[in-house]
Amino acid sequence: MSENSIYGKIYCRGGIIEAGMEFEGGRIKKIGKSIRGRKVKGLILPAAIDVHVHFRDFEERHKETIESGSLSAIHGGVCLVVDQPNCKPAVTKPEIYLERARRAEKKLYCDYSLNFALTKSNLPELGNYLKKIAERYYVPAVGEVFLEHSNPEMQVGYSELEKASGAVEKAGIRLSVHAEDAELCKPGTPNFLYRPEEAEVEAVKKTLEAVRCKTHICHVSSERSLELLRGSGLTCEVTPHHMLFSVKDYERLKDFVNVNPPLREKPLLERLNDVDIIASDHAPHTPEEKKDGAPGFPGVETMYPIVVQLIADGVLGTGAVEKLTSSPAKVFGFDRFGYGWIEEGMLANFAVFDLSKEVRISSGMLHSLCGWTPYEGFKAIFPSEVYLRGVRVIPEEEAMGRVLSNQIN
Repeated sequence: MSENSIYGKIYCRGGIIEAGMEFEGGRIKKIGKSIRGRKVKGLILPAAIDVHVHFRDFEERHKETIESGSLSAIHGGVCLVVDQPNCKPAVTKPEIYLERARRAEKKLYCDYSLNFALTKSNLPELGNYLKKIAERYYVPAVGEVFLEHSNPEMQVGYSELEKASGAVEKAGIRLSVHAEDAELCKPGTPNFLYRPEEAEVEAVKKTLEAVRCKTHICHVSSERSLELLRGSGLTCEVTPHHMLFSVKDYERLKDFVNVNPPLREKPLLERLNDVDIIASDHAPHTPEEKKDGAPGFPGVETMYPIVVQLIADGVLGTGAVEKLTSSPAKVFGFDRFGYGWIEEGMLANFAVFDLSKEVRISSGMLHSLCGWTPYEGFKAIFPSEVYLRGVRVIPEEEAMGRVLSNQIN
């Protein structure tokens, strides 16, 4: 029996097969019933790709670091994350991008990639900046582009989206847009009273008119937005909290309820077929900051376990796995590196979920520095094993993540 082979129920080619899998040099060498390896209990699923996390660090190390965020991710079965650039300082220049990548390279538990910010001030040099960064690192997208932000430096208008389209298209990547119209949002808490659904709907409408390149809409919260996006050619994501929560959860979350975009009257679980990707929008703040109104929920570690629980309960089909794996790989170009699914030649990134190991989520079992979770008490199935490039990194907690580079094949 090879040390580089396992046997069990594998999600492969859109279905579950009982077979063995052999891996070598970090990639899957062969899949077949004749392969015998260590037998594992549960489902062997492709490791997830979370295309929307905020790992803080820099001046906000008190609530998350790239190290702690990646540890949370790998414990949740996530092999690759896309960090957003609105940290402090924001990633608005190549030198800041390169410094953040260097910091990430010191200690990573999962693979890491980083978007580049769009601002009014860096728009004239956007194309040159992207070209310089691409000499070393793979940039998945320009964004999360904010049409509304408390920091004026990070807020842009629809005209900037249009002007940025050329540079983004030339770079062969996407714009990734946080669609809330600034004129329709007001400060206040609970923020679902001050950031109406119409703010997102209007922003989606205007974004559709403005963009001239491949574009992705982050964390859709409105059914009306989904209707506008259907057949538009734009891709979109939904978060677990917008899938499962509504304004009724204010009674449970109280001062912790704020998130951008806000919770709505109706969750989007039944509209999952209308979205391309499930992403966490992992946005950690301390309990003290949340009580002061800070918007954002942590979720990179709980996202996949909650989805697997919904599959085990029969609420979702196994096809939901693809919205965490193959779909984000295709949309953001990670498939060219070998991410996204279990198939011969792809990276040996997978997680084993024992469906008999249901637990109730508690903040004390999670690895984020922020110290709380909006999913307290929710049922979930966490992975018992996680493999990254053929190495079992969970439960061992081995730090072998990489920053995704154009020089890594």
